[in-house]
Amino acid sequence: MTPNPSPFVSDFLTGDSETTYREAIALAADRASGALGGATKPGLVDGYAALKSDAGRLDLDDPHGVGLSRALDEAAGLLAEKSVVVTHPAYLAHLHCPPALPSLAAEVLVSAFNQSMDSFDQAPAATAIEQQVIEYLCTRMGYAPGSDGTFTSGGTQSNLQALLLARDLFARNTYGWDIAARGLPPEAGSWRVLCTRQTHFSVQQALRLLGLGTAAIIEVPTDDAGRMRAEALTGILEGADRAGTPVFALVLTAGTTDFGAIDPLEAPAAVARARGIWTHVDACAGGCLIFSEKYRHLLRGIEQADSVAIDFHKLLFQAISCSALLVRSRSSFDALVAHADYLNPASDSEHDVLNLVSKSLQTTRRFDALKVLVTLRAVGQRHIAAMIDATCAAASSAAHAAAEHPDLELAAPVCTNTVVLRWRQPDVVPEKRDGINDAIRAELARTGRAIVGRSSAAGGQAIKLTFVNPLITASMAAAMVSEIAAHGNRIWRARALEVSTV
Repeated sequence: MTPNPSPFVSDFLTGDSETTYREAIALAADRASGALGGATKPGLVDGYAALKSDAGRLDLDDPHGVGLSRALDEAAGLLAEKSVVVTHPAYLAHLHCPPALPSLAAEVLVSAFNQSMDSFDQAPAATAIEQQVIEYLCTRMGYAPGSDGTFTSGGTQSNLQALLLARDLFARNTYGWDIAARGLPPEAGSWRVLCTRQTHFSVQQALRLLGLGTAAIIEVPTDDAGRMRAEALTGILEGADRAGTPVFALVLTAGTTDFGAIDPLEAPAAVARARGIWTHVDACAGGCLIFSEKYRHLLRGIEQADSVAIDFHKLLFQAISCSALLVRSRSSFDALVAHADYLNPASDSEHDVLNLVSKSLQTTRRFDALKVLVTLRAVGQRHIAAMIDATCAAASSAAHAAAEHPDLELAAPVCTNTVVLRWRQPDVVPEKRDGINDAIRAELARTGRAIVGRSSAAGGQAIKLTFVNPLITASMAAAMVSEIAAHGNRIWRARALEVSTV
């Protein structure tokens, strides 16, 4: 083959630059493994100004560049010891999982092939692979043939798209109104969505973007665990009927952000379906329990939902981003269909092509489905289930340790992989107790012992431990709980001493 005479041949992956490409990937892998493999602390929680100053020292307007090796050294220097280390057993703050090695390996293919998932002619094989993965996920979710889905950037996008479909189909079926062509009808100001206070804030964002506003929410009460009280639904809907208030969607949650709670799914979905109300399940946090034989029963009834949002960059241990929206009926996506002559002309229906842009809010879109395929093929469903089960086992151990410790209390029952607890002493008033719980979190971070989350959902400040890392064993989880109590007692005694010496 004649060598490419372009002066840019070494800047791209071609037959003339294979060696250069391998060297570049090896350099990046070396910097990443060096920075993360040797990490001794779980990360930082403050110090933005200093980090911004460090980043500002790099000249992005350098006309000649510094070369890849030095540029990677600079980038790794900015990141090392100054980033959260999601593989560290003491990083427990968020639903931010360590990515499994098959996912990281698949990212190399995703980036190198650089397929754009909007039209078939930009991603032929990738289109077929994504659709195969979607069909598998629908089956795993319990959906029947005729279901469908699309990969998304995350739960925020999935929730937005689900409510957009619900809104537009409601307008079409109830009023014969085409929102895509005519905008919102005059009646839209009275339309309502049912959800709980524990529902993710992205639902509020979605309603703002959809022109309905947060006033469209009717709040359904929850129990002490943060789960929707299903028995309250019928009364709320009867009240809406009497007031002439149309309800077009019910949002259920499988894994709340605060408590990891899973709403009852079966009964509410049945009530909604009987009334023609779209049911959406935000299963971003807990949806991957469908892979676990031990815990999938917690999602019983999810197959009755009209749509489900699920994040694989949480409990399937995928590199960010990797998420999907699944729908019970493929025809639901008809509300999104639009044709662009350069991209997905209507005439394509006469050919053996599939343009995925017709069911996505995105045009250019990453081939994230490949990461799920490679991971499942590489390690198998049983191994994935074992990793998921390990996170729940760690949470269960932490919950047991907190419940048994005299200086701690659980702020809410533990359902899956999230534990919310408080330090306490009987003689400490709530305001001072809140301050000590805040101080525990800050001291754990300052000393490099742990990065933990926070919650005030149960009233008062609490510490939140989120287990999405299979590397955390049950004994490690229990030990972390004991350390939280020890920090609390040490802070309490120090403050009491300060008061006594004044």
